[in-house]
Amino acid sequence: MGFQCLTLEKTEGVAVITLNRPDRMNALNRTLILELFQAIEESSGDESTKVLLLTGSGKGFCSGGDMKGHPSFETDDPLLREGYIKEANRIVSLIHHLPQPVIAAVNGVAAGAGFNLALACDIRLASEDAVFTESFIKAGLMTDMGGSYFLPRIIGVGRAMEMILTGEKIDAQEAHRIGLVSKVYPSAEMRSASLAYARELAKGPRQAYRLAKWSIYAGLEIDLDAALKHEELAQALLLGTEDANNAIQAFAEKKAPVFK
Repeated sequence: MGFQCLTLEKTEGVAVITLNRPDRMNALNRTLILELFQAIEESSGDESTKVLLLTGSGKGFCSGGDMKGHPSFETDDPLLREGYIKEANRIVSLIHHLPQPVIAAVNGVAAGAGFNLALACDIRLASEDAVFTESFIKAGLMTDMGGSYFLPRIIGVGRAMEMILTGEKIDAQEAHRIGLVSKVYPSAEMRSASLAYARELAKGPRQAYRLAKWSIYAGLEIDLDAALKHEELAQALLLGTEDANNAIQAFAEKKAPVFK
């Protein structure tokens, strides 16, 4: 199925979803929000997809909600607004609960809801000209799309509070310094480098990725004893898989493992 506001390509185990409204810095209108949910859901259900890579076309990743095309800005009915906000929040929940790793390749501005879309992903990569900002406060609003949940967990409460309450902009190097992004690439190499990163990750063990994500995210909400129990269960399951048996044998033979 074709999309109006994004592109979906699949290559070597990677589903590449590219927000494609470059004239609006890939701002989120309702069409893009609905299509993004559909593209992620479709990709996650594809057996051949091991990793999802989310990026933007043109000079930006995503500039946030489109004030000229998002119905939340065009209605006076708070119940309608709540429904439109829920449509965007479905994307965040879907990404968070996917069995596959999801990478945000931030190729420029990530502002407001666009920033929080990147935060919902498991791994964030950035181009050297990337800019991050929780811009909501500048419009008299508070962060949404999971910003109040993810940002403190990624960079700590104090720094997150500062970013949310001031709306400050930080560059890629500062984002890397505070642990917001894992790697920073030259802008000209961003797409190829992030795709290479995703393809390498796609070679890994799908079942282990799924259980690792589950254990890590569940562990943020529970105590140590419960976290250890999760690890016991997941590891006991993984030790019986063909992938693990083959990898252990390959390690003993000093060979590179091949995960099926």
